[in-house]
Amino acid sequence: MIKKYLSLTFILIVVYACATVQSPTGGEKDEKAPILYESSPKDQSTNFKGNEIKLFFNEWMKLEQINKELIITPRADIEYEAALKKQELTIELKQPLEDSTTYTFNFRKALSDITEGNLWENPVLAFSTGPYLDSLKVEGTITKLMTQEPGKGYLVGLYDAKSDTANLREGKPVYFTTTDEKGNFRMQNLKAGKYLLYTFEDKNDNLINNPQAESYGFHSDTLTLFDSIPPIAISTYQRNEDTLKLKKFSPVGKDFIVQYNKGLSSYEIINPKNPDQHIYTNGVEASQYLKIYKENFPNLEYETDSVQLFITVKDSLSQSRTDTVFFKIRESRITNDKIKIENKPNGKTISGQQQFTYNLSKPIYTINYDSIQLRIDTIPIKTFNKEELHFNFNRKEVRLTTIIQETEINQLIDSLKLVSDSIQNYNDSIQNQNDSTDSNIERNSKNGMPNRDTGQLTRNDNKPTTENASVPRGNTTSGTSNYTLQLYTGRGAFIGIESDSTDQSTTSIQFKKAEDYGTIKGEIKNLESDYIVQLLTEKYELKDTVINSSKFQFNYVESGSYRLRLIEDKNGNQKWDAGNPLTLTPAENIYYLEEVITVKANWEVIDKNFDFSVDKTVNEGEENEDL
Repeated sequence: MIKKYLSLTFILIVVYACATVQSPTGGEKDEKAPILYESSPKDQSTNFKGNEIKLFFNEWMKLEQINKELIITPRADIEYEAALKKQELTIELKQPLEDSTTYTFNFRKALSDITEGNLWENPVLAFSTGPYLDSLKVEGTITKLMTQEPGKGYLVGLYDAKSDTANLREGKPVYFTTTDEKGNFRMQNLKAGKYLLYTFEDKNDNLINNPQAESYGFHSDTLTLFDSIPPIAISTYQRNEDTLKLKKFSPVGKDFIVQYNKGLSSYEIINPKNPDQHIYTNGVEASQYLKIYKENFPNLEYETDSVQLFITVKDSLSQSRTDTVFFKIRESRITNDKIKIENKPNGKTISGQQQFTYNLSKPIYTINYDSIQLRIDTIPIKTFNKEELHFNFNRKEVRLTTIIQETEINQLIDSLKLVSDSIQNYNDSIQNQNDSTDSNIERNSKNGMPNRDTGQLTRNDNKPTTENASVPRGNTTSGTSNYTLQLYTGRGAFIGIESDSTDQSTTSIQFKKAEDYGTIKGEIKNLESDYIVQLLTEKYELKDTVINSSKFQFNYVESGSYRLRLIEDKNGNQKWDAGNPLTLTPAENIYYLEEVITVKANWEVIDKNFDFSVDKTVNEGEENEDL
């Protein structure tokens, strides 16, 4: 009986092993792209009249997101059904194609092999419904302007220049494609004609650019395609050129909100009945909202009373508008967050003229000047007066200006050290006397002699000791005092419009030592317009700026890797101005030195020049970086 069970078990194991499909082990991974064996119509063929397209590959394939990946140009709302069976893809067209037209079917990442997911390389099928195949092409590279990164996944489109809606905001492209990982694009089998070229991030796949959320770029000239043209390089950036509009205004919570359709760069609010009144408003750069505080009009009755205000705003393109709004409030339990310091000085400076900047979360109503001090540790050496503090236009930023000489600070610290050392020496002397007295008492107590005052064998604690002596903070032992210069704002130094105040804040001030930093020097050659030279980190973060200095120099540069950028400031407004894609007005030119500059402490990097001679655009600097 046992033998029968064992035999049955063995048979089941064998059957199970034979029926189980296992992945093969060993062998090299398949990295070969699938190959298109044949197609109907054939690539680059003419006179196609059918309504069915077939592709046959050398291996089993898988199809993913074809409705998103397949681009058919010239653009047409062609409805189709796609079906994949093993190695064959069939696309059935629901309506006939236009006669005498060259079509391109770009499958992008829709097709890959079923085993390793290798994509079909060059996934384009082009054919004509007439006797002639269009053969023109446009290719190039898309780059993000401010970071020089490749514009990966950007839509690139050609628009019919004769159309009234031939732009990225209203019309849709006749031909389009998307960029690859390196920002490269190619559109081929194009019909001769005149086109406009735009590129943008099409995040919602609607072939329309939303400037508030999608960066863009454009070629500033009309492309006339009758023959081959050189590759086109386009830089992209994000800028909203929509006309500045007032959307709405109304009470929100206990305050009053004014909303626009795009971010603001500046604003001014005037009460015509009291033109000198400062209207306290919480608005920030690039914000679409202005919050006008109830406290501007403390006697205003809820719901019934209103105040007429004139509001003038500007956007980043210097478009401006003035609106009349009627400010009113309603009762609410909602309260705003407490005012706080959002950014304070970084604490590193050089001797001489100083400017310390504080940014606050809300506008400042008043300042307690006695609470803003320069200190050496806890010892005040200067308080700031009204003439040394300056507000920006909305009173959310305050700048402290003064002169601090390093030599004078060091002299004060030396004086404090002398006082501290004197106190320490005095305390040491007293301590030695106490130790001597304690020793005598101890000897006397051994001889049976009691303390004169109490009859107890105790230490005289009325004499000063090291523990209870008054020593300035920062003193440790004689000769090792460590004093620091501090910028101090006490609790309540800045008071907001809602009678709230900031907490205490302290910033340690350190003088930079030239030997701990590097210097970068260069020159601008053969450039007639104004310009701006910017020092950037390797990751394109702005560190410093020089304006219209033909021999520029960046001092006190921390050790690290840097880039240099030059903005051709053609209108002299000391900022970069974007172009306008609707009028094909180009943006102001930006140039980069290609090399990454290495800076070390106590090094001087020279000859980092921008040379705009006829025979070269930008000289990328000499190889020798140090002197």
